[in-house]
Amino acid sequence: MQETEQKVTLIGVVIWSIAAVFFLYEFFLRTFVGSIAQDLIHDLHLSIEQFTMVGSAYYLAYGIMQVPVGILADKFGVKKIMIFATLVCALATFLFAHSHLFMSAVLGRFFMGFGSSFAFVCLLVIASNWFPKRFFGFFAGASQLVGTMGPVLAGGPLITWLLATHISWRIALSSVGAFGIVLAVLTLFFVKNKPRGGENTLLFLSRNESIMTRLKYLFTTKQAWVVAIYSGTIYVSIAVMAAVWGTDYLQTVGLSQQSAAYMISISWIAYAIGCPLFGFLSDLCKRRKPFLVLCALLGILSVTLILYGQFKTAGAYEILFFMLGLAATGQNVGFAAIAEHNRPDIKATALGLNNGMIALLATVVPLVVSELIALSSGGKDASHLPLHAFIHGLSLLVVMYGIALVVSLFFFKETYGKPQKGFVILTKLA
Repeated sequence: MQETEQKVTLIGVVIWSIAAVFFLYEFFLRTFVGSIAQDLIHDLHLSIEQFTMVGSAYYLAYGIMQVPVGILADKFGVKKIMIFATLVCALATFLFAHSHLFMSAVLGRFFMGFGSSFAFVCLLVIASNWFPKRFFGFFAGASQLVGTMGPVLAGGPLITWLLATHISWRIALSSVGAFGIVLAVLTLFFVKNKPRGGENTLLFLSRNESIMTRLKYLFTTKQAWVVAIYSGTIYVSIAVMAAVWGTDYLQTVGLSQQSAAYMISISWIAYAIGCPLFGFLSDLCKRRKPFLVLCALLGILSVTLILYGQFKTAGAYEILFFMLGLAATGQNVGFAAIAEHNRPDIKATALGLNNGMIALLATVVPLVVSELIALSSGGKDASHLPLHAFIHGLSLLVVMYGIALVVSLFFFKETYGKPQKGFVILTKLA
């Protein structure tokens, strides 16, 4: 029998909206560090390496948890996981807001990453369970659109709020932590795992497989690794530029802290626009590969001009950071592609693998970039880094985009918007 396609319902939209706000929340937590970099370095007395470790601690926990998150989502559903995860994020934010030592700040960021690791995979599972499958690319992009408002708020608006109210970053983050508790309560009362009747759908061909068997199958699927490598390399530049060093680099070029922070917001706005747009277009065209290649080319062009263009006007950087944000949306198309290249019963785990590779590179690459910056700076203080040091370290991002281009051109197999490894789906009689 053919599977009855899921329809859009009001309760589905409400559940998706709560999960999307959680994704927004975790995205804010992921990226706010870059906007208040100088405040953190000053208040916590951090070196270049220590500041980068504070930023990367989030990604370390986030990356480690991605495959386990997928397994848990496949096995237990999303409601309990989301309640637990939002509470962990809230408590970790309170811890970070009241940190005065390097290690407590690292611990706070680590648990922020741990709690946040559940957000996107749960959101994608909800989108898959509650909306028509032929629109998965669009709804994955729409999820990114809502979620990306988090880093937009963590850029210029956050700095404007701090300057206008004269409150400290500690008080601001305490308010953010309180919002996480409210989000956990909303999840408790409104979120459901699946539409009514969804429990009557059985995947008989996979019912006797153990978790290890499913993992072995996933890890030996070559296209899963191809998509994961592409997604990680296409996304890592926005993680470095928009969440760690972008604001400092632009200040070195000559922009004010507020103007630099708004450039970061522009990149996230472009990311928010590009995710649903490219997702919709790739669904409409039933092609993934052209959009993967296009994003890689946009990335190479934008980051090369940002680093070597030597522009004197803010308008040029607005255009380039918009292009940088559009380039990162290739990873959203990657989520649709990896779901299509894997069996339905390991969907969440495959999505977790993809998200895990993104997080892994977002942990490692900033550390390498920061080490290159430190070496090129000649041991100068983290608050007074020269322009040439930034250019030397950030040049690694051009290499990342180059890898993404090669992978998408020569190794990725087109899915034509269809599942490549489906099941015969049977429905239980009442």
